[in-house]
Amino acid sequence: MKKITLFLEGKAIDKQLEIFVADTFFTRFKGLLGTRLLPEHEGLLLRGCNSVHMLGMRYALDIVYLDSTGTIVKLVENLRPWQISFCRQAQDTLEVNCGTVRSAGWKIGDRLELHN
Repeated sequence: MKKITLFLEGKAIDKQLEIFVADTFFTRFKGLLGTRLLPEHEGLLLRGCNSVHMLGMRYALDIVYLDSTGTIVKLVENLRPWQISFCRQAQDTLEVNCGTVRSAGWKIGDRLELHN
């Protein structure tokens, strides 16, 4: 999987935050299934995905739905195992550790910029 850097309105959010990109059917399908924990400094961007299922997951996540411009259109904090979430207007979905949305201060309308 590719790694990218995440920015908010042109300013680095956290130099340690590594976002892995799932942009094929297989990598999106697998996602974080089978992992025991998502390290605090990592996240997973699901390209072309507007829904998340937590079936078979072992831990909760914060979910950030992005439109085609990278603007946050929906936030779901603490999505727990065996729950499902979706957002019709989302183009991509970012999965991060619980508490990341709150600690970063992200809100609907913020634009996340993703750079290689």
